[in-house]
Amino acid sequence: MSSSSVQPDSRRRLFKFRSLLILSLVAGYPLVSYWIFLHGGRIGTTALWVAALPQVFCYLVLFWFFGRTLVSGREALLTRFARFIHGEITPDIVAYTRQITLLWCVFFGAMVMLSTMFLLFVSTEAWLFFANVLNLPIVVCVFVAEYVYRVARFPKGTYPSLAATIDAFQRFRQTSKEDSRRDP
Repeated sequence: MSSSSVQPDSRRRLFKFRSLLILSLVAGYPLVSYWIFLHGGRIGTTALWVAALPQVFCYLVLFWFFGRTLVSGREALLTRFARFIHGEITPDIVAYTRQITLLWCVFFGAMVMLSTMFLLFVSTEAWLFFANVLNLPIVVCVFVAEYVYRVARFPKGTYPSLAATIDAFQRFRQTSKEDSRRDP
């Protein structure tokens, strides 16, 4: 059996696995939410629980998007992004960007858990404050803390401006889309 006949089959299985994972995330959260609602969770209205879905869903998708690149044998998402911006990178940077990709996965998972815990065990007002007021400042704090740590850890590094980073991200997304079209 040639390797070319095995590769498309493994790609199909990987695609099916990814699809099943996404479907589980999309369907799982509402089903769990409904079960909790039916069994006397502290959520007073279905509308509040449904209001939490977009935030939680976004964090779950980000968790999956970053986390899938941490599987053994794959290059971490932020390592790929660093290579895209800087070209060749040192092994220290490779290790660091892999750790930062993991940090973001932990952050996304923690935000899902915190939001869910606020919904289930704390007041509605506390969840609304967390989701609508604290959410963005927490994300900004993680970005700033990571940047400060990176500059301290790699003081001789070159750090592009915010505008250059956004431009690079746009170009990175475009090349990633083109790569994914070639590799299902």
